[in-house]
Amino acid sequence: MLSFAERLIEQGRIKCEREAKRKGFIEGMQDILIILIRHKFGVSPQEEEMIRSVTDESKLDAKSKDEVLKILE
Repeated sequence: MLSFAERLIEQGRIKCEREAKRKGFIEGMQDILIILIRHKFGVSPQEEEMIRSVTDESKLDAKSKDEVLKILE
């Protein structure tokens, strides 16, 4: 049986793992979006920085460059 402190530590560890996975997922979406936009339309350093600043995954899912950039504004 785990002590109260051990349970808190375990809960914190699990939360950190979830947050790290989510962060990695978001960074992967950002990378893919930048690659696709760069390949099809070109992307400026400012646009890339704007995309990298987004942490809401729903904002990284769009049909065109203009739609992505409009969502990010």
